[in-house]
Amino acid sequence: MIENKKSNDSEAEHRPGGNPGRNVWCGVSIFLLFPAFILSAFFLSSCRSASSQREAADRAAYELIGEAGERALGRRELFTVERPSVTFRQRLLIDQRLPVAEWGDLEARIAEVSGSSSAEELGFLADSEDAVDEDLRISLLEALQLGAANGREYQTRKESVFSAALQLDLEQFRFDNTFSGAMEAVLDSDQASGVTTGRRTGELGFSRAFQTGASLGARLVVDLVSLLHGERLSAFGILADGSVSIPLLRGSGPLVVAEAKTQAERDLVYAIHQFERFKQSFAVRVAGEYFSVLQRQDQIDNAQASLERLELLVERTEALFENGRVTGIQVDQARQDLLRARERWITARENYERENDRFKITLGLPPDARLAPRPDELENLLATLADGWGGGGGDEPGRLEIAESRAMEVALRNRLDLRTALAEAEDARRGVLVAADALQPGLNVGGGVTAGERRSGAGGAADADARLDFLDASYRGDLSLDVPWSRRSERNAYRRSQVRLEAALRAAREAEDSVKLEVRDGLRDLLRQREQYRIQAQALEIAERRVRQAQAFQEVGRAETRDVLEANEALLSAQNAVTDAMIRYRLTELSFQRDLGVLQVDHRGLWTEVESAALVSPTT
Repeated sequence: MIENKKSNDSEAEHRPGGNPGRNVWCGVSIFLLFPAFILSAFFLSSCRSASSQREAADRAAYELIGEAGERALGRRELFTVERPSVTFRQRLLIDQRLPVAEWGDLEARIAEVSGSSSAEELGFLADSEDAVDEDLRISLLEALQLGAANGREYQTRKESVFSAALQLDLEQFRFDNTFSGAMEAVLDSDQASGVTTGRRTGELGFSRAFQTGASLGARLVVDLVSLLHGERLSAFGILADGSVSIPLLRGSGPLVVAEAKTQAERDLVYAIHQFERFKQSFAVRVAGEYFSVLQRQDQIDNAQASLERLELLVERTEALFENGRVTGIQVDQARQDLLRARERWITARENYERENDRFKITLGLPPDARLAPRPDELENLLATLADGWGGGGGDEPGRLEIAESRAMEVALRNRLDLRTALAEAEDARRGVLVAADALQPGLNVGGGVTAGERRSGAGGAADADARLDFLDASYRGDLSLDVPWSRRSERNAYRRSQVRLEAALRAAREAEDSVKLEVRDGLRDLLRQREQYRIQAQALEIAERRVRQAQAFQEVGRAETRDVLEANEALLSAQNAVTDAMIRYRLTELSFQRDLGVLQVDHRGLWTEVESAALVSPTT
């Protein structure tokens, strides 16, 4: 009887004239609290601004990259895609007063959406001090660091790794607890009947997907419906429901369900492999262009020395002609060679400027910047070669001494591109299993529960308040079987996956053979360049001795001017050839370490070379 009385009282409260005070109070309170709730939600959402979301994404990506680096390389390195607020490029533009394009306010607009500090660079030319006129000389190690910090392709490769990490973070989120919320306020006015209804709805949801294929979902919905005229009737609605679904055949198991996540994890490892391989190749490329600029400078010096020798020769030949000791033909021969020497010197200077401009572009710097390699780096390289690197013995420089079979073992174990090719074959194998799973029938079991009732519309405002009573809830169980007659699409996809597996296996075998070929070619090239340098060093000694002898014999009349000219030409060629051989040998050595996969390059762009003893060690 008590329960019935409560029920009757509740119904009486919602009848016209039943309890208008209660209804008015409910309507007023909800209309006052709902805007406050909206403002609170807006305040909470504003706490997660775009900048904070950016920071959260960065933290997640960097952590995933660190974990993947430990799996892929056995070490965790500092990694960031952030650029400094003022880069070395900007400093050059400031210090050397270099011209720039008129960007207007584009940089400011970009800075507003990129989240970077590029806006700090706006107007830097106006605040710069006097220009620095002298050239900035950089060492090889400094060039490597500048390339890593300013190189455009270097930054692009880093961003590829970062993007792969963000994709993995998204795939992992698919198996996290997911909460959702929504609020809605609707004002419905019917002019014909004169009925105005206000409805406020709030919904909170939860979902979770499991790597077994099961999924779980739940939600809670709260309604408040009010008539905004007359007696101001109102009703409160509340609904809770939950559901679960479990696949038993098709689409079940971590292999199939978590395939996208697994592939994203492996794609991040592949991106790190590719970036590490790029760092090795980029370091060798920077070294090659650095030494190429030095070689062009050396050619200028050699051409200048040759020009000076020919100027002295022309003066001496003209003096001998006046004394009747040589003919006019010999004087003209000397003058012709002098003109060619001047042309050669001009060409050498042009080649140097062109090579240096390309080098600066590789480093991500403006080509008109006054920057060049340090000349003493070539002298240091020459001194190192002269002393030998301990591997060749005697007058044969060399650092790497390793048998071909051992070099093969080292390369097959350390080459990251080969690891990627082998791993991609495993990806293709999993793809076959996933495609085979799609051929199975679908068998799912599930269930759900629903408690409470919703309220809406003018009629709902006159209903009694809903109650959340799970003893009076409705429960359901589901069993579904999907056995389609045709599997044509899935059948073809399965067959294509098998073809892709065969292609991946061929690609892996080709990658293995390519590694072996590069190692064999590298060993042959290393030995050839070493011998070439030794030959050119001896040829330079002979050319220098020949010039001295030709000059001495000309003075005593035992040699003609042509002999001196040919000796001078041979000396110039020998000087350029020995520098070329020296640089080629050094770059061949670096390239061979890269091809073995043992040339490590850190986040600053600096390399760590390997000695022969380390290659012979079984732990390499």
